[in-house]
Parts: sequence; structure tokens; C-alpha cells
Amino acid sequence: MTDAATIDDAKAIVKSFYDGGARGEITSFADRLAEKFELFVPPSLPWGGHFDKAQYLSILPQVAAILDFARMHYISLTAEGQHVVALIDIGVQGTDKSVIISEHWDIEDGKAIRLLVAYFDPKILLDQINSSQN
Repeated sequence: MTDAATIDDAKAIVKSFYDGGARGEITSFADRLAEKFELFVPPSLPWGGHFDKAQYLSILPQVAAILDFARMHYISLTAEGQHVVALIDIGVQGTDKSVIISEHWDIEDGKAIRLLVAYFDPKILLDQINSSQN
């Protein structure tokens, strides 16, 4: 059984990522990532695929250029043991629109070890990415 302190610690690690993004310090979370960290993003997105820690940190500035972390709010933040699910609504830069993302974080030994990202209707996001590349 996992105690409440472990759950709270896992949530705090995840929250520190979004807090850094809101401050414009998207990679400040690096010390909270395990060396064997893995990221999984739908391959239909420009930064989609399977990434290790270094690759994840290298794409975060691209993500922050499109997603407005200052306009992010939690729809829910739940944890079971050291698995945290952040269901967020986040603004899309350059628009008044937002996108809903479900991010599934696994924490191990006080560090994020895995992140699985699922987007709900990413059309707004994709449209903005396409317009910024033209």
C-alpha cells in the first residue's frame, strides 16, 4: 500500500514541471527526471515518438513555443501510488484557444521515469504549428 506522503510527493514532482513551464523555465524540471526517463507522444504530432531524457529536454522549447503554460489549468490531477495523471487544459500560443491533454507520469525513487501523452482533438494545436512554419 502507498501512503499519502508518497502520493503527495509524486504529485509535487509532476506539478513542478507545469510550474516551470508557466514561469518560462520549461527545462528547469531536468533534475526531476530519472536518467532512464522515457517519453511517449502520438506519432502524428511533429514532436511525436519515443524519446529518452536528452531528446525530451531538447524538444521542450519547441513545445513551449506552441503551448502556453501560463494559460494552463488542471481539469484533474490524480494519483495512485506513484502514477500521476494530469488532465490539463492548456492554451495554444497565438490564439485564444486551448487543447486538452492527458499526461500520465510514472515516478520512481523521487524522479519522473516515464511520461505518456494523449491529446484530445489536437486540430487547433496542429493548425497553429502549421501556420508558424509558413
